[in-house]
Amino acid sequence: MEIVHIKLNETYHLLPSVLAIGFFDGLHCGHMRLIDQVLKVSEEKSLKKAFMTFDVHPKTVYLKEKTTYLMTMKQKEIMLEELGFDYFLIIDFNEEVAKLSPEQFIQNYFINLNVKHVVCGFDFTFGYRAKGRADHLKQLSQHFYDVDIIDEYDMNDQKVSSSCIKEYLHQGEIEKANQMLGRNYSIIGQVIHGRHNGHKIGFPTANVDYGHYVTMKKGVYGVYAYYQNKRYLAMANIGYNPTLGALNKMSLEVNIFDFNQDIYDQVIKIEFLFRVRDECKFENVDALIKQLKKDKESIICRCD
Repeated sequence: MEIVHIKLNETYHLLPSVLAIGFFDGLHCGHMRLIDQVLKVSEEKSLKKAFMTFDVHPKTVYLKEKTTYLMTMKQKEIMLEELGFDYFLIIDFNEEVAKLSPEQFIQNYFINLNVKHVVCGFDFTFGYRAKGRADHLKQLSQHFYDVDIIDEYDMNDQKVSSSCIKEYLHQGEIEKANQMLGRNYSIIGQVIHGRHNGHKIGFPTANVDYGHYVTMKKGVYGVYAYYQNKRYLAMANIGYNPTLGALNKMSLEVNIFDFNQDIYDQVIKIEFLFRVRDECKFENVDALIKQLKKDKESIICRCD
């Protein structure tokens, strides 16, 4: 798969393609319907399979808002490569790009890039102040490309969307979020040094830097930890560790079962399975240890 960072006013030579466009945070079940259509059209028309997104969420430029994400660009790349895509096109989104009219956007990112078929969601917007709507793609195509607009996708009477999944994560409803994602929510991050309190009480933890990921509601979770292509059952705590002296920033700490390696500065993947309980402050360390043992047993039983 060829990865191309698309800069405004630069020339690229790509083969005729069918392209899915959107931000695609999470590549959830709704997004996969667009992907499926690209794969279908590619086979029918003998076109290359292309995926176009933005290096940052457009609202970080339009509204100057900080945002959190369900997945990194690298995770998108891995999924697309597994699906057999030919091009991963990443628009370097800045204020100059944000000011493009819908017509200019189409000229730069579809016509100039040899796109012959566009697939987008019903709520896709583009161009200055999001004036371009999905149905405008057909009106402005000038017969240079065909368009498929994918309808809203619902699950349990709820629209599948990145914002809905984020809300589920904020509420600790990890299993509902996973259902909409079509896989387990995961975080890839570097193991950083913490206060080493876990080692002192017999539950050593990997303190994972979660960067710009969406984090879940505080509490204890059953998770899988992946390190060097091996999967380990584990439990994670998201919160401030109030019993051992509250932190000033929420942390993600993972106790990996049957694991005894020094992995500081290494990158690991944490995959969230289910929520066990709320984070709480215990009367003393012994009470905390007793509860952690129960949590571990509960996780092992649920995953047997």
